[in-house]
Amino acid sequence: MSKIVFKKLSNYEIPALLKTIKNIKKETKSHNQNIDKTEYWNWKYKKLPSKKSLVYVALHKKKIVGYYHIPIYDFYIKKKKYKIGSIESVAVTKNFRKKNIFRKLANFANTDASNHLDLFYTFPNNKSIHTFLKYDNFHYLTKLPFYIYPINTANIIKSKIKFYGLDLVGSFFDFIFKFFSKTLNQKEKIVFYKNFDNKIISIFNEFNKKYDSHIQRSSSYLEWRYNKFSKSKYRIIGLENNKKLQSIVVIKIEEIFKCKGVLVMDFAFREKKYLTKLLTNMGDSKFLKLNNISFVLLTGIAQNLDKILKSSFLKIPNNLIPRNLNLLFKSKKKSLNNILSKKKSWLITLGDWDVF
Repeated sequence: MSKIVFKKLSNYEIPALLKTIKNIKKETKSHNQNIDKTEYWNWKYKKLPSKKSLVYVALHKKKIVGYYHIPIYDFYIKKKKYKIGSIESVAVTKNFRKKNIFRKLANFANTDASNHLDLFYTFPNNKSIHTFLKYDNFHYLTKLPFYIYPINTANIIKSKIKFYGLDLVGSFFDFIFKFFSKTLNQKEKIVFYKNFDNKIISIFNEFNKKYDSHIQRSSSYLEWRYNKFSKSKYRIIGLENNKKLQSIVVIKIEEIFKCKGVLVMDFAFREKKYLTKLLTNMGDSKFLKLNNISFVLLTGIAQNLDKILKSSFLKIPNNLIPRNLNLLFKSKKKSLNNILSKKKSWLITLGDWDVF
């Protein structure tokens, strides 16, 4: 094989990169239909709040055969701002896999990026995790837990097995879950928001301050992340008590387990009871038009999240999770690594992952 060249992406190479991304999308049958589109790529890697991304490529005979994206965000540790790189959208074309090219590309990219960044984090799949741990000195923090609130249990079970009487069984379980969920009182109501207004930004800021390690969910970040590219893809839903916002979620409708469900991308709340009230009641709201929804799915790291959700949600066994998310991190400073190694210091939501 001719020599593989590793380098930082130049602007004139973007069309060639998108062509390679398109080919890999076909090879891997990616569900993200926008991943190779110029507008999408520019939004994701050039129009983000920092306006900065580090993108690296592997070339064979001047043709791009691998890529490695690192968008840059503001990250706070103990209230001090740092630059964090989120390693995502990494791949090598089919004919160049199992030749150590990905490992060499990752090493080249991470070595160069260390000159520009304070720390990294990433959520590798089971195929690439060993590269980060063995060769790039990343630290493993945890596998993100997934929690599910069934709304139509029969639909979920039918996606896995066929058995007469599942509707009756499903209705029984739905009744049980609904029985343990918290109903709204007369002063509480579910509200749909079109934009991230000041009261929403305020509750996110208040919530972020409870954690030592987190991405800054600023107005510019939230607008870019959820509103700038596709206004119809995400919905902003809150719970108000006596007209005061008490909890907020950003959701996305996806087909998982062969049925439609709600993915909770981001969340914030003032009191824990308001998060569960919002999550377990928004499916009943005709105003929100969440039709044919079978479940609410949430993952992340937040203080006492398992205790907050345990009365209404089920924790999904790892072998049933559609895509396990392993959180890895790395910093040049030992003092930062010591803080980041404490899981309770982190605030992580599905929005931190590259699901767009």
